[in-house]
Amino acid sequence: MSIPDSLHAPLINLLSSNLSKEEIDLLGKYMEPKFNAHILSGEPFGITLRPEQAAQVIVKHFSRQGRLGELIVLLIGLESNPSTVRRAVSLAGLDEFTRRMGALGYVYDRSTDSIVQKAAGEEDSWGLLHEGESYNFAFLSIDIAGNSIIQSKYEEERIEAVYGSLYSMIERIVKVYNGKIWTWAGDGGIAAFYLGNIAQDSVNAAISIQTNMIAFNLSSNRNQFEEPVHLRIAAHQGPTAYKENKGAILSEAINYVAHLEKKGTSLDGVAVSIDIYNELTARLRKVFQSKGIFEEKETYEVSFAMPWMNW
Repeated sequence: MSIPDSLHAPLINLLSSNLSKEEIDLLGKYMEPKFNAHILSGEPFGITLRPEQAAQVIVKHFSRQGRLGELIVLLIGLESNPSTVRRAVSLAGLDEFTRRMGALGYVYDRSTDSIVQKAAGEEDSWGLLHEGESYNFAFLSIDIAGNSIIQSKYEEERIEAVYGSLYSMIERIVKVYNGKIWTWAGDGGIAAFYLGNIAQDSVNAAISIQTNMIAFNLSSNRNQFEEPVHLRIAAHQGPTAYKENKGAILSEAINYVAHLEKKGTSLDGVAVSIDIYNELTARLRKVFQSKGIFEEKETYEVSFAMPWMNW
């Protein structure tokens, strides 16, 4: 499989920052018994190749053969198969590399032990996520405000229609920004972001959801209530141990974002923790105002409330 050129430099860096020239040679020989980085480099044998040079050689060599995907799979398996380079290896930066790869639409398929390209319209996959291992995620906590009042005023069929339409809109926007809905309980849930710039993507998704609420509320087909639907959305990031059963995932990061949404976010607002705010672009930070300290963290908020949304 052809791997995008934009992944070559990160792959070279991953190799050279974790493996010696000799270990890079061993990787090459595993794929091609006669592989020799020094010979392929064209350098005289009196010159010692640096790991950076060996990494450039192996990436260039297998890229020409269309086999970089095989090399990446080999790197992914090093921790569980240390005999390849004759020592146990935990590659620093592998998670970041797989994030970049995933953001470009290439993921590791465990069932075939290969790198595959996600087809248009195919369900998103984050590739390398292992049960029980900790990863840095950004989270959105999304809640429909006043749900108990809505439940008491409208029949079940109408509520299901409105909430179903709202969920479809939110899920679509979250996917656009490389995220996934992890849990949803009818009137709200948690969305997670792992690939790419997770802070930026989570906030862009939150803002997009709130701005789309304007059109949602103006449409009598989508919002069949006699009043507008209001959301509260909060964003935070932090390490979280991954589980296939998303409903069983617990972490300080998830607890915090849920608390921030429920107790520290205004109606029609998007609130973010300092951990998210510090990683936003200067342009995006400008729309947020300081909200003060919430549970020992500085927070910021932007409001999308409009007078007509209180009919």
